[in-house]
Amino acid sequence: MDVTSTLSLGDPLTAARKATAAMLHERNPNFSLPQPFYNDERLFQIDMQEIFHKEWLIAGMTCEIPAKGNYLTLQLGDNPIIVIRGAEGQVHAFHNVCRHRGSRLCVSDKGKVAKLVCPYHQWTYEIDGRLLFAGTEMGADFNLADYNLKPVNVKVAGGYIFISLAEKPPAIDEFLATLAHYMEPYDMENTKVAVQSTMREKANWKLVMENNRECYHCNGSHPELLNTLLEWDDVTDPRASQSFKDHVAASAAAWEAEKIPFAHASFGLRNRIVRMPLLKGTVSMTLNGQQGSKKLMGRIQNPDLGSMR
Repeated sequence: MDVTSTLSLGDPLTAARKATAAMLHERNPNFSLPQPFYNDERLFQIDMQEIFHKEWLIAGMTCEIPAKGNYLTLQLGDNPIIVIRGAEGQVHAFHNVCRHRGSRLCVSDKGKVAKLVCPYHQWTYEIDGRLLFAGTEMGADFNLADYNLKPVNVKVAGGYIFISLAEKPPAIDEFLATLAHYMEPYDMENTKVAVQSTMREKANWKLVMENNRECYHCNGSHPELLNTLLEWDDVTDPRASQSFKDHVAASAAAWEAEKIPFAHASFGLRNRIVRMPLLKGTVSMTLNGQQGSKKLMGRIQNPDLGSMR
């Protein structure tokens, strides 16, 4: 069967789903995915629906919204989202859309508000999403509680904010507990973002991820990375030499003495956390491998903390 031919322009998304399933079933797992996975718009929409609208994604850092009323906004596909710090430090997430006429509530990337006020008709929401004011035009029978903001699933761990648009998002609490354990030495709640840069790659997201998962290209494309980075993240890698294993053991002993987490933790194919040493003689992924800042974070005393992935 020529599954690619089923992706003709006249087919609805349901046909594209069937063709996608067939291509995945028939593909050679030792090769790249068939071409439509990288350049067909309907397959991209399936990606958005089945992955990005269901999985947990990093929305930002808690230090970006340090106090009550601080917020950040992001766009997830066609969905504008607002993440805001509420009372008693709780982090909330909502669809950044007024329940009246669908106007966007917050248009800035970041900011601070006392209340969320729609700029169109001044519907006013508490920062926990409750509708407080809708004017007298709505009539005496209008119930404010029926038009609170639509919430988005949100969880916080180790200074990271995760959101999911799914009705029933996948289990992630075990991973978040491990992340919190790993991030504890850094005291992320009391950090500040000093510099932020954004890189937009003109490629399908799967190409970006495939490139990220191998370092076969590193020596030719960005050899400066290999001034400090050791590619492998496990002593069981078949390429791992005895000198590499010895280096890992020595680094682990130093981290253990300072109570710095390092043990490899995996959560299926979805998430993993591990700390591995950098190239011997280097302590940071700077161009020369030397310490990039004299001031260390949190309770950390040793600058040689390797690469936490």
